[in-house]
Amino acid sequence: MDKEQLIKLAEELYQEAFDANAYFLIMQQYREMQKEYLPEIKLSPAFYSVIYEALQKACFIELAKLYDRTNGAYSVGTMLNLCKENLEFFSEYRDTIEIEDDGRKYVFPVPYQHSLKPAEECFFKEEVRVQRNIYKVFDISSADTAPVTVDLTFSQFLELYQKRYSSLSKKRENMSEQRNKIYAHNDVKGIFNPEEVLEKNPLFYTDMREMIEFALDTAGLIVGALTGICKARSYSNIDDWIGTLMFARLGLKYQDYDQEQKEKVFWNEFHSRERGNQNDRLQ
Repeated sequence: MDKEQLIKLAEELYQEAFDANAYFLIMQQYREMQKEYLPEIKLSPAFYSVIYEALQKACFIELAKLYDRTNGAYSVGTMLNLCKENLEFFSEYRDTIEIEDDGRKYVFPVPYQHSLKPAEECFFKEEVRVQRNIYKVFDISSADTAPVTVDLTFSQFLELYQKRYSSLSKKRENMSEQRNKIYAHNDVKGIFNPEEVLEKNPLFYTDMREMIEFALDTAGLIVGALTGICKARSYSNIDDWIGTLMFARLGLKYQDYDQEQKEKVFWNEFHSRERGNQNDRLQ
């Protein structure tokens, strides 16, 4: 595989992770909005039920493609292996700084700086211990949870992501089983006993989030290292659905107000006619 092909693969996997992330974020919004805007959602119950199920299936299928174990299929694991086999395509350092002093030139490599995620701290125990102790010296209130930053070469970055990929092995296996028995094929167990499949191969929303974020991290690193482009992780307006629900709420309030006004007009006309009838009877 040449460099351009590797870029194409990384960009394709990044787009799949980007799409899966978009579906997942909207599903999250759905669960949150149900608490706050249930009357507005109930205006179109069939639409929202179908959309949620479609998003769930689409998110799962995109995620399954990212971690596909089928021979001949490209996945996040395939990309990591290809990068390891073609390290000559990558610069070990993010950049270099050249300084000239008294006629002599000095070159300083600039490593990649990476803020460790909780799942990565176990691979850098000493760095985590030292930085957390420094935080405590400066009396930082969040010393035990504040992010730890490490300097890495590209090879070290790649090694870290290979370790993270291995740590996801059980979740990848569970996802593969669900995909094969429920989502991709009409498997006997998937049709007649899907509960057993889900119980033996659980995959929670937190697991899906972790796997999506890892795919974005990995493909994003490769694309950035090969092209110098830092890609967005989600649409900037991914949370714009709330605007529709707010207008729906306003419409419901106006509907109530309009009904109240109509009732007032009706009763005013009714009472006016009653008074007129009483006057006629008195005359």
